[in-house]
Amino acid sequence: MSQTILQLKITLMGSQKPPIWRQVQIPAGLNFGQLHVIIQGAMGWENSHLHAFTDRWRSFSIGMPDGFDMDDMQDGWAVKVGDYLSAKGDTLIYEYDFGDSWEHSVEVQKTLEAAPGETYPKLLKGKGACPPEDCGGIGGYYYMMEAVNDPGHEGHDDMVEWLGVEKWDVHAFDEAYARERMLNYYNSVSGS
Repeated sequence: MSQTILQLKITLMGSQKPPIWRQVQIPAGLNFGQLHVIIQGAMGWENSHLHAFTDRWRSFSIGMPDGFDMDDMQDGWAVKVGDYLSAKGDTLIYEYDFGDSWEHSVEVQKTLEAAPGETYPKLLKGKGACPPEDCGGIGGYYYMMEAVNDPGHEGHDDMVEWLGVEKWDVHAFDEAYARERMLNYYNSVSGS
């Protein structure tokens, strides 16, 4: 029996010059808990904040961790990705860190059959450096980036001290490292 694979493009909403995105292939039968850790690893996040998947109307929410008694919240470990993302163009919003509100568009680019001998999930490619945790959301990220890269900026010294770097390369994306990180995160929750 063949397995349906979803090719997803995960784009950090509001990112620009360059847009920050990752392209992955996953089995449609994975659950949203597994998709969460795949996104965490591929993007470069640290998995230290709450998250949820929803649609653009916010008509449902999937993925809050156990222990939070929130109405209308579906357990991400119990809901299959293919129940909500199954055809080209299907899109959900993945929000990570409700304080900084890192919103990502998760869009199905295409569906395909699993290739014989291939293992999934797979990180295909990506672009753009993942913002550091707790930098204040997309607006805070662009402020930080501007301040770090401009020695004349009023916030330069503070940002350099906080980040521990003299320059921030917005294009930095180590595909091999992201692939390894994504698989490590995935394997840690999937028993692989």
